[in-house]
Order: sequence, then structure tokens, then C-alpha cells
Amino acid sequence: MTTYPTETDPRWDEHSGGEGHTVAPEWGPEDLERAAVFLAELAPQARQVFEYLLRTPGRMVHCTELVDEVLGGPNGSDPAPRVAGVLSGMNKACGRSGRRYPFHWWQAPRGSTGATYAVRPSVAAVFLAARLSR
Repeated sequence: MTTYPTETDPRWDEHSGGEGHTVAPEWGPEDLERAAVFLAELAPQARQVFEYLLRTPGRMVHCTELVDEVLGGPNGSDPAPRVAGVLSGMNKACGRSGRRYPFHWWQAPRGSTGATYAVRPSVAAVFLAARLSR
């Protein structure tokens, strides 16, 4: 079931992101220029996946939906590592930005497969404003 956590939903703190979400500060309204530069540095597929997540801030999207809707559908490979590989292309831009990853992810519970991804509504607002300001 797809859910839409609010900005203060405790699930944002229960993500599987590790250091990518704890070492650097969260994206904020003062980061419009930084967000524009971040977007410009993304590889095409990483940008497409991120922009798909930005369209519905807070919506938790399973990796199979990202493969089907953004990455051209199944190609015989497991969707979980395929999406993770695409999003790992954000590593350099994220490191240069001095900010956390702009999305969260949650590993599937034991017995399930894949990961779920979402962008916190406040972070989505920063990136959407950065796109509009260009």
C-alpha cells in the first residue's frame, strides 16, 4: 500500500539511508542555488527517477514502479539493484552539495523484495522552486 507520510511522520527517521542521511544537513529553503546545481550534475536516469519522486512529494514509491514508469520497464534484472545503481549516480553531486541525499529509502521487510523511495515534502519544495527559478 502506498502511503503519503506528513512532514513530521516518524517514518522519515526510520529510513534505510544510513550515513547519506545523517552526516550532512537536510535541504532547506536557503539551498535553491545549491539544488539547481545538484540537478544539473545528475546523470540523465538519476535525474528522471528523482524528478518522478518530486512529482508526488511524500509518496512512497516501490522500486518496481520506478523501473516500470521511469527506466523503461523490466529488462530481466532485479529492479531493486537496478534502481539503487541508478540512484548511486547521485553520490558525487550529493557530496559536492554538502547536503544529505534529497530522498529517503526503506528496505523491504523480511520476506519481501525491493526498496521504497520518497522525497520529504519540504525537500521537494526546495527542488521544485529551484527548477522554477532557472
